[in-house]
Amino acid sequence: MNFKLNMLVVSMKWSLFAIFLVANGMVHADTEPTLAYTVQRSDKLIRLSRDMLVSPAAWSEVVKLNGLKDPDVIRPGQKLNIPLRLLRSQAAPAKLLSASGDVQVGGVPVAAGAAIAEGSKVQTGANSSAVVELGDGSQIKLLPGSISEVVNNRNYAMKDAGASASTTWFSGLIRLAQGSLEALASKTTRRAEPLRIQTQTSTLGVRGTQFRVALDAATGNPRSEVVEGLVRADNNAQQSAADLPAGSGAVIDPKVKEIKVVPLLPAPVLEAGNSELFKPQAALAWSSVAGASGYRVQVAGDAGFDKIVREYLVPSTNANLADLVSGSWYARVRGIDGKGIEGFDSVRLVAVRDARPVVVPKWEATNARLSAVDGKTLLTWMPLSANGQALQASGFSAEVATDAAFAQITQRAVAVQSSLSLGDLKAGVPYFVRINATLEAGRNLGSETYSFELPLNWGATVLEAASALRKLP
Repeated sequence: MNFKLNMLVVSMKWSLFAIFLVANGMVHADTEPTLAYTVQRSDKLIRLSRDMLVSPAAWSEVVKLNGLKDPDVIRPGQKLNIPLRLLRSQAAPAKLLSASGDVQVGGVPVAAGAAIAEGSKVQTGANSSAVVELGDGSQIKLLPGSISEVVNNRNYAMKDAGASASTTWFSGLIRLAQGSLEALASKTTRRAEPLRIQTQTSTLGVRGTQFRVALDAATGNPRSEVVEGLVRADNNAQQSAADLPAGSGAVIDPKVKEIKVVPLLPAPVLEAGNSELFKPQAALAWSSVAGASGYRVQVAGDAGFDKIVREYLVPSTNANLADLVSGSWYARVRGIDGKGIEGFDSVRLVAVRDARPVVVPKWEATNARLSAVDGKTLLTWMPLSANGQALQASGFSAEVATDAAFAQITQRAVAVQSSLSLGDLKAGVPYFVRINATLEAGRNLGSETYSFELPLNWGATVLEAASALRKLP
């Protein structure tokens, strides 16, 4: 039986199956994705079917689609459109590039590096995120509280006109069931069809761009925001579509035919001084954005926001990051308009610190005088608080050292009045002194730190030294 007769025998089954697909909306005859092949001089029908198609019988559909008068005759230079469903294909490798927090595949906790098969459902918990890398290098970043399915991650084989082997053309489809994702489509030129993000009511397709897709928690309506490139948004329920250029977004309402494209809100301006935040009010603040009804704040441990650890929705222009572990974090903020469309990001590296140390103002020992009495050095002073008022204290204690760090303490003294005996000190030796005052309820308050040096002949011919203390800077 020749090749033509063999295909005629089986063509009726494939034709009936194709009619069934079109009739049931599974394949649209006018929009079905195809790849074009240019016939080469050495091509034979049987070899093309063997090298590229799922079955020799599939050739009959190629014949009908391309209007070939004689299925046994093809000519060099002739272009043939071949539906993807008829091309040989195999699943492309995909993996979990990053996993932060509670990330599950098929209901099982996984870590970065796990393989992701077609049909796998990837889920992120609260304050968790994941990045899935598809076979063409495109990255799908699932944000906190999201569920998506890798429906299609497949390479299609097409005979290479310039070589004996076949080339592969990629097709990817992600279905978002809950939450939101960010897509960074690789700019590969061998796409069998655009990378598609699908929801229950919409499809968004791109060939190389950066965009976001999310499902509104209240209505379930999908929305998209395009940061780079061009996205085509299809409202499957209304059979309508719109192009979303860079810097625009839209909500896709299955009850409304028109897809209204609007510009994204500008990035908020983060206030100066936000680089270091202290608990318990570790407030990241920014300027108000005109048209914003709220703001989304995300915090990650990396500049690419692959590992998101916190997400906040706030109505005002600040967010308290005090629930973060103290350390360095990347924070990004974007405004949200009245339709829920989110704008451009403002990003900053911030340091979250424990409570800011309380700086207690020290008091000063004014009118200080040193006196030599019975071989000992007596220090007297007038205690003055930081506000310039006399300091009321029930007692004092002092430490004397030969170094400013007080590692070498030579004397400790205690007294009720502002007069302390510092013991037997030597002339010509630099000393350092600090005095502690006991206030009401037993509270202690330290003085400034001072240095002094006893003059020569101290205790012999020199018995007094006024203004003897020098405050250390």
